[in-house]
Amino acid sequence: MGTDSITIPRWFDRHLHLRDGDMLRTVLPHTLASQATAAVIMGNLPPPNEISTIVKAIAYRDRIISMLPPGSDFTPIMTCYLTDETAPEDVVSGYKEGVWRAVKLYLARKDGSGGTSHSSRAVKDIRGRYPVFAAMEKEGIPLLGHFESVDPEIDEFDREMICLYLNVIPLHEAFPGLKIVFEHITDNRSAEFVVSAGDNVFATVTAHHLMINRNAMFDGGMNPFKYCKPVPKRDDHRRKVRAIVTAGHPRFGAGTDSAPWDEAAKARGFGCSAGIFTAPAAPELYATVFDEDGALDKLGAFMSVNLAEIYGLEPSKETMTLVRGSFTIPERVGTVRVFKGGEILPWKLVGR
Repeated sequence: MGTDSITIPRWFDRHLHLRDGDMLRTVLPHTLASQATAAVIMGNLPPPNEISTIVKAIAYRDRIISMLPPGSDFTPIMTCYLTDETAPEDVVSGYKEGVWRAVKLYLARKDGSGGTSHSSRAVKDIRGRYPVFAAMEKEGIPLLGHFESVDPEIDEFDREMICLYLNVIPLHEAFPGLKIVFEHITDNRSAEFVVSAGDNVFATVTAHHLMINRNAMFDGGMNPFKYCKPVPKRDDHRRKVRAIVTAGHPRFGAGTDSAPWDEAAKARGFGCSAGIFTAPAAPELYATVFDEDGALDKLGAFMSVNLAEIYGLEPSKETMTLVRGSFTIPERVGTVRVFKGGEILPWKLVGR
C-alpha cells in the first residue's frame, strides 16, 4: 500500500485568488489552514479596482494582512495587473520597492471582452507591451501569463495552444532572458514547450486540471461547478501533463488557481462565472494525484520548492505532514461550492 504519511516543507501557492471584502474574509482562513507559508495573489479584482498601480497593490496587500490572525507568518506575494497603459518604469519601481514580485498578463479583445474574469482592462496589444517586457527582462521580473487566445473564431479547446504559437513562443524568442510562468497549464503541447524552452520558462498546474478532463463540465448536464478558464481539455492532454508533473520536472509547481465565487454566480443559466474553488483541500488533492501515480517522493518539490527562487523565496524550514486516512471535503464554504465537495480523499493534512 506504500507509505502511510509524508512530511514535506510547508508549501506555497503560486496562483491564488482571494477576492476582496466579505469574500476575502470568508476564504482566506482556508489558505491558512492548508499551512501555506505564502501565495502569489492574483489582482484581477472587478474594474476599476484591478491591481494595476503601486497604490492599489499596497492597499490590497494591507487589506489581506489586516485579516490575518495575530502571529500568522503568511506572506501575500502581490502581482501587478498589466494593462496597455502600464509604463515600464512603474513596473520596475513597484518591483524594486518590494510592492510586487511579478507581473500578471491577461489578454482581452479590443472591445474589452474575452479572456477570463475581470479582464476587460487587460492587454489588447501584446506587442505594444514589448517595452515593458524588455524592462522586466533586464530587472529579472517574472511574467505570469494567462496564455489563451481571445479571438472569438478560435475553438475554446484550442485557445491555449494557439496562444502558445502566436504569443508565447515569439515572446520567449524576443526576450530569452525573461522569466515566463505559463500558468494553469492544460495542453500537453504547452507543457512540452515548457520542458524544452530552457531555464527561464516555468509552469503552474492546478489540482483540478490534474484530476478532471472536459467531460466533467457536462457531468449530469451542463455543470458550472466544473467550469474554469482555461477549460479542462481532452483526457490525453490531462494524462500527458500529469505525467510530466508527477515525474518531478523542476520547472513545474503547484498553483491552485483557487477561485471562489458565490454559488449564485456559478449556477446562473447564462454567463456563469469561470473558476473552481480548491483552497479547502489543496494539499490533499495534490497528494492524492501524486499517490495515484506512485510519485509521493516528488510531491515536496512540486508543492514547496519549485519556482520559489523566482519569487525571492527560500523553501520553508518548517514542515507539514499528510497522513493516509479519510478526509471529507467540505461541500461549501459560506456561499462558495468547493471542488469535489462531499467526496472523501485518501489523504489528510495533519492539524485539520
